[in-house]
Amino acid sequence: MSNVALLFPGQGSQVVGMGRDFWNNFDVAKKLFEEASDAISFDLRKLCFEGSLNDLTMTMNAQPALLTVSVIAYQVYMQEIGMGPTYLAGHSLGEYSALVCAGVLSFHDAIKLVRQRGIIMHNADPHQQGTMVAISHIQLDTLQNICEEVSTKKHPACVACMNADQQFVISGHRHSIQEIIKRTESLGTKHSYINVSGPYHSPMMQTAAEQFKVELDRYQYAHAKYPIISNVTAAPYECDRSVVDYLNMQMTMPVRWSESMLYLVENGVTEVIELGSKHVLVSLMSKITKRTVPYSLGQPSDLLMLTNTQERKNKRLTIRKKLLSELMVTALISRNYNQDSIAYTQTVEPLFHQLQRVKEQIHKNGYELSEEEINDALQVCHSILTAKQISIDETALINAI
Repeated sequence: MSNVALLFPGQGSQVVGMGRDFWNNFDVAKKLFEEASDAISFDLRKLCFEGSLNDLTMTMNAQPALLTVSVIAYQVYMQEIGMGPTYLAGHSLGEYSALVCAGVLSFHDAIKLVRQRGIIMHNADPHQQGTMVAISHIQLDTLQNICEEVSTKKHPACVACMNADQQFVISGHRHSIQEIIKRTESLGTKHSYINVSGPYHSPMMQTAAEQFKVELDRYQYAHAKYPIISNVTAAPYECDRSVVDYLNMQMTMPVRWSESMLYLVENGVTEVIELGSKHVLVSLMSKITKRTVPYSLGQPSDLLMLTNTQERKNKRLTIRKKLLSELMVTALISRNYNQDSIAYTQTVEPLFHQLQRVKEQIHKNGYELSEEEINDALQVCHSILTAKQISIDETALINAI
């Protein structure tokens, strides 16, 4: 069985022409582009289809444009496929798209809100003192330590996005960012400046966050139909914390994307579908884990794969077979922490025999394990690790199956 998470991209995924194919093929796209244009009093469709990339990349334009196309893709997904998601997650701005699709915010309100968010973020650094830089080939703790050493109250800098293993974004004052780059280059890192108009997800956005909270408080928020992963906590929104709190914290705190995706895996997600015009999040997912099947829905032609249920099932089974092979080794060689040797022996010995039979079947020429046989074998691995009293962290792999 598939557990699907829907992913919504943030800034950097905008391209000229985004949403055009949806517009040409689905009435819901025409309706949503018109509604978005009315909400912010300019022709968003024309900007997306005919505008320059420079205009589209301006944060006050990119944010409503990206949200509109993601919500269109979601509506098309539900119309054509209809499989409700297990989780929703969005990268920075994408969290607003997730909130709309979960029914927390109306589309009309969200468009107005992210337009204002973009204006506030753009104006947060009028003298262009801040910047953001993508940096890779470095461990997170090493990068964080360097940021802490370099950062000052006057020239703050921090890790703003944890996107994948050894793939991060740093944000802050140019003076400190340049010093961080200088120090990390000697460690073999690679870096590239990001074309944005401010040092987002950094302490330099504190004033903007205070201004934006006034805007957030103007709107009404409903209960979510699906769990939404917060960028700030890398876990689902909690009922006792307001949506305003999460979105306000997001302005100055890092995007914990890699942790968010691992949370999905550890909680049974087998497929992720990126709803947007590029494959940014799909690309990141392939670097974070091999335990899910990633897809994109950025244009109508992507529906061909998404509606092919047999092909999708085959891909999931291929991944599960690989995981089974890994788990079998883990179950057999992992240390036993169970001090009750009699109970352990009585429980585990029969299970070892079952795993041995599965191993023989796997290596038997021409024999393909059925989905039921894979599930049974995975449960055997789970039982062995439970009998060995392996810690929760070590059994997280099982929970991802």
